[in-house]
Amino acid sequence: MVRRTGSQVLEQLVLLLAIAVMCSAQAWVPPKGEGEIAITYQNLYTRDHFNGDGIRFDAGRIRLQGLVQTLDFGATDRLAVTSNLPVFEGKYQGTFPHQLPIDGGNYHGSLQNFGFMARYLATERPVVLTPFVGFTLPVSDYEHFAHSAIGTQMWEVGLGFNAARRLDPVLPNAYFQLRYSYAITQEILGIRPNKSRVDTEFGYFLTPRLAVRALAGSQVTHTGLDFPKDFPSRTNNLWHHHDQISAVNYLNLGGGVSFAVTNSLELFATMATSVWGQNGHALNTGLSLGASWSFRMPWARPPISSFQEGSHWKIKPNDMKPCH
Repeated sequence: MVRRTGSQVLEQLVLLLAIAVMCSAQAWVPPKGEGEIAITYQNLYTRDHFNGDGIRFDAGRIRLQGLVQTLDFGATDRLAVTSNLPVFEGKYQGTFPHQLPIDGGNYHGSLQNFGFMARYLATERPVVLTPFVGFTLPVSDYEHFAHSAIGTQMWEVGLGFNAARRLDPVLPNAYFQLRYSYAITQEILGIRPNKSRVDTEFGYFLTPRLAVRALAGSQVTHTGLDFPKDFPSRTNNLWHHHDQISAVNYLNLGGGVSFAVTNSLELFATMATSVWGQNGHALNTGLSLGASWSFRMPWARPPISSFQEGSHWKIKPNDMKPCH
């Protein structure tokens, strides 16, 4: 029954946005005066919905696409700041729209949420550990009550840490990193659906310029509506806000590749899909394509070539950028 579904589009955006900015949110930080600008195109397709018991069913097709602009900058050798401002559009095609005209089969979009994060390099050995704090805040009055909504129109504060380690000498040219975050969300109708998220990445440099990576992202929502048990009727005020306060859980898996065209220009691509979920939309396919450009301010230290002596791993960890 379609009336059992939630329309938590933002929750399915979370992983892809995390993948797109994982480099800027990673354990390693850029040196003082250095930074990176990344532009990422994302195309997300939903064919299935999840009930609270994890069963998939068809309630219409959703396509979201947009651009994520990210800036990462090293304020000091240990403190980095990151900002991003996505712009998205979405459309729904099906016989069970939440409301019209937004779910009428045409694209609707706008700026989404401004995000800001600060992270601090606490330790470098034996594990790189980087705590962080950040927030997201809606910057436009977009509609949240729609299958094709681009977000949930809620603010969120995140606390957590990144941990990483290069795997040599056991596995030269490989690395692993993990990110845990606890999200404190805006309260709606007495419900505050706080969340725990874990993102992991394993990467391997096939050459000094070419890297491949495996990605996993998961979320557990600690409080929220469960379907079908807690699903409100269409006359209940909770129905209008179920997109915002559902207990959405998921496990998404994916992979990616990146290629350093020059020391400052990198191209990257990732693909992800949902393998399990509850109370939300399944991410059937999530594609990200983008490019990043590294820059240096006049007060930055003299550059160190990323490809000197033919090995990307001869640079110090602060200069390493194993992401996207």
